[in-house]
Amino acid sequence: MQLSAKELGQEYGLTAQEMNRVLVKEGFLKGQPGDYSLTEKAVDFAKEQDFHRGTGGYSYYNRYWTIITFADSIKEKLNVTPELKKEVRSEIAAERAARYAAQAAARAQAKAEFLAKQADEKVVKEASELAVTEAEELMRKCKKAGVVGLIIIGSTAISYGVYKTAPKVKKWWKERKEHNEDVA
Repeated sequence: MQLSAKELGQEYGLTAQEMNRVLVKEGFLKGQPGDYSLTEKAVDFAKEQDFHRGTGGYSYYNRYWTIITFADSIKEKLNVTPELKKEVRSEIAAERAARYAAQAAARAQAKAEFLAKQADEKVVKEASELAVTEAEELMRKCKKAGVVGLIIIGSTAISYGVYKTAPKVKKWWKERKEHNEDVA
């Protein structure tokens, strides 16, 4: 009967991950988790079977995979001692802790980058708001200066008009007065 690493590990009180690690240490498997292959030593005791889910779906679907099963006779060749179990479990725990530490460091770095980006965006936003406020203040000052300028130009134009027309109006007034005196 063929047994998977999970089924084989259950007989020794191990998980599939731990049993695969034992099989690597015993020389029956080579590779890394998720990418194991058989060694020459395992050819008589194991069988690889490829599976294919079929076509269709999205490209990220895992449509091809391989299952490795072991014959019952491999148990005679395995030397699973309590020390080996302890060693395998400590290695897996150390790898898991390293992976978690790397993930935590990556999260911390991503958070720091995010906060730095947010701070930069806040500075840019505040600078643009300050520029808008300054531009609005300049526009108000320009409007005030324009109004004052218009008043000065208007009063100057009126004064000039009075200056130029006053002698003519005086002359006209004087002629009218004389004409009214002559008629009366």
